[in-house]
Amino acid sequence: MYRSPERVVELIRREHAADPGLSLSGLAQRHRVSRAVVRAALDLTAEPTLPPAQRPRPLLLDPVSHLIDDMLRQEIESGARLSNQRILQRLASEAGFEAASLSTLRNYVHRRRPQLQAETDGHDAGPDRGEGRPAPSSC
Repeated sequence: MYRSPERVVELIRREHAADPGLSLSGLAQRHRVSRAVVRAALDLTAEPTLPPAQRPRPLLLDPVSHLIDDMLRQEIESGARLSNQRILQRLASEAGFEAASLSTLRNYVHRRRPQLQAETDGHDAGPDRGEGRPAPSSC
């Protein structure tokens, strides 16, 4: 039977409060945990440790994302579609940025193009708007 660690700590504390004379090893055997776990459970002065909050990792393209977005906006306004290869070449020539691979740029552009299109159209940029996909046919 699975018992969550929080539940085990609660049971250890409850039994220790009911019978303070019970030894650490006795509590450890009863709850099938180590004496160190019992000792930690009974250390009421210590604050429970929470995992550190994870910050979002900065993207490789963050320094030039505004340039890419500008290129995509110009593309939307003009109607002429830029290839990812061409965007990468322009980043290298105009900004001296050569740190990103084509696949990294492709993933970013794939995510941003519909968002920017929606901004110019005045719609919400949902993740699965289905633009450019044919309607399913019933056979």
